[in-house]
Amino acid sequence: MLEGRHVGDPIALLDALAARLNASGARIERLGFTIRTIHPQILAWGCYWSRREGGRIFSGRHGTQNSDAYIGSPVQFVYEQRRPYRRRLDALDEQTDPALLFELRAEGMTDYFALPLWLGSGELNFMTTATAAAEGFSDDDLDRFEALANLVAPLLETIHTRRMTLGLLDTFVGPRIGKRILEGQVKRGDGDRIEAAFWYSDLRGFTALSESLPAAQLLELLNQYFENCAAAAAARGGEILQFIGDAILIVFEIKQPADESAVCEDALDAAIDAFNSIAVVNHRRRHAGLPEIEFGLGLHLGTVTHANVGAPDRLAFNVVGPAVNKTARIQARTKDAGTPLLVSAEFAALVRQPMRSAGRFELRGVAGVHEVFTPEKGL
Repeated sequence: MLEGRHVGDPIALLDALAARLNASGARIERLGFTIRTIHPQILAWGCYWSRREGGRIFSGRHGTQNSDAYIGSPVQFVYEQRRPYRRRLDALDEQTDPALLFELRAEGMTDYFALPLWLGSGELNFMTTATAAAEGFSDDDLDRFEALANLVAPLLETIHTRRMTLGLLDTFVGPRIGKRILEGQVKRGDGDRIEAAFWYSDLRGFTALSESLPAAQLLELLNQYFENCAAAAAARGGEILQFIGDAILIVFEIKQPADESAVCEDALDAAIDAFNSIAVVNHRRRHAGLPEIEFGLGLHLGTVTHANVGAPDRLAFNVVGPAVNKTARIQARTKDAGTPLLVSAEFAALVRQPMRSAGRFELRGVAGVHEVFTPEKGL
């Protein structure tokens, strides 16, 4: 209760806890917990320690509760019955006992105990332990484990709350902004200057699509577009800063001047990957009689202010500076240039891939006439 409050890593916490328990004669071989979470993809996460392998973190996706591994398992029993589950492993029944218990017996375990782990919120979660001692657990051991669950729950809840906060921040504002929020950049005006390559893409014909497609099909189209662009960018170090209606703003940060060329290469490769993956999606959409996903994409680089802006009680991190505006205006010229991908002259000068001029254009809100480029090989 004293030292554990300062251990933020669940693996380190279980390692230390198991060591203390065994030093006190608990004779455990396995110790673990599972906690349900709020996340669009993850149903629950947990950590298991074993004497043989040490600790490891795992996660279960939504739908796991419908799997064969869950149905009939000790986890299901504890969650639904809201009471402990205990099974000696020397008398298992192949017809009724779950596969997990046979696996534990094959590893040398003799006794298995699972019990509710109650958080301060009133939420029920799951804790488990097993032993290889020939005599298994005594009744006193089981009482002690129930007491232990009450003692360790606040420590795990603190770790869980931080993980859940990080997960939600990563999902809804991105890891870059989430990290800044947790580090205390929460006041209006907090921010810094960054140099980066910028991606701005926008769906074509979205107004017509929104008027002609049923809501479910429109959302599916948007999500396919967002998902494939996001995956291509993330694989090359890009991070989504904003979804703006049907547009996406992505940043590829240039952390030092020597990285300019490499980062621009990554941004260009990510853009080409996105068009290629959307082409595969469109092949399936054509066969299903659905409208194809068409979008324009602009790339540029520059230095901007990445800051917390908004009303006193409603803030958002945003990027402010002419580089972002120019990127969006370059994207807007993709139709006029007859190509879905355009990059600025500054950007084109930093990449190895051969580029050809796609024309000279005025860009709304940007002074002068600007030459833009597209990959020589096309898309």
